[in-house]
Amino acid sequence: MENKKSLDAADTATLENAAQLALTAFCWWRADLPREICEDYWRDVHGIMFARAPGLWQYRQLRLAPNRPDLGLSVEGISINAPAAAQPQGMPHALFLSEAHLKAFASSPLPKEYIPNDAKNFIGRIGALPSPGGRTLVDRINDPAMQGAPLAPTFVLCFVPRAGAPSVEIIHRYLAEQVARSWSGHPGVLRLRVEPLPPYEQSAMASPSVPHQWPTGETYLGWMELAVSREGIVGDLLAGATGLAEHVGIVHAYPVREIYTIISAGRPTDVGLRGYAAARTIIAAGADNQRSESLLEILFGDAIRGRDQPM
Repeated sequence: MENKKSLDAADTATLENAAQLALTAFCWWRADLPREICEDYWRDVHGIMFARAPGLWQYRQLRLAPNRPDLGLSVEGISINAPAAAQPQGMPHALFLSEAHLKAFASSPLPKEYIPNDAKNFIGRIGALPSPGGRTLVDRINDPAMQGAPLAPTFVLCFVPRAGAPSVEIIHRYLAEQVARSWSGHPGVLRLRVEPLPPYEQSAMASPSVPHQWPTGETYLGWMELAVSREGIVGDLLAGATGLAEHVGIVHAYPVREIYTIISAGRPTDVGLRGYAAARTIIAAGADNQRSESLLEILFGDAIRGRDQPM
């Protein structure tokens, strides 16, 4: 693995690919609260706890819009529709440099107790899965601390295996080595990350009072984050994917409305330290003094450098 100093100056793909392990969660907000309350709480209250937890290399929150079957995803033998109740509204995505970092995270009081107990305040249902083997194949946007609406049309594509499809390992290899690798060379693809997922049995992170069962029997075996220069490229890529219907029975395409980066390269971002409203106001006011490391250290202590990173 590259040393820390070289990673500090690396591009987004290199930073993300330094991580050996990932954790993906699919979240459905509480139906009795406005969506805006759930999302603001997720970012500015719940998310800040992750910024103080040890072991995380990257932590992002992806806000998802409803599935888009109108994108021209016309692939024979593949369904593109998703029941409304089955569509997640949020997707947290965490990266860990190693098993030791994941262990440091999981054994900390915040992820062990306080974060799970806090989930009931805004989440109605959650399913979290570990995903070793994820890779960022291309990132021409190169913004490792993205905050707010993506600069280009961005989608989370989720894949459900075809009934009677080959083994999980074969599907993972097909998505990573054939589909994603081929798509990454398309000139209209600006960012592509592929993340394999194990079969869903139970949530990797338990949250008391929050149901963990999947809404339907159609659980995902992998997903891709795909940013493109224009929306129509998504349908073109799927239509041109050789052998897709032999492995995949369902594809859901969730537009990414906003992305909030809480931790980047092992360190909390301004949003992770202060919350988005404060970070946005500091930028608007041009208050660069509020971003000085000496002041941040007085305000937030060792949290500004990332906590307890195993060496």
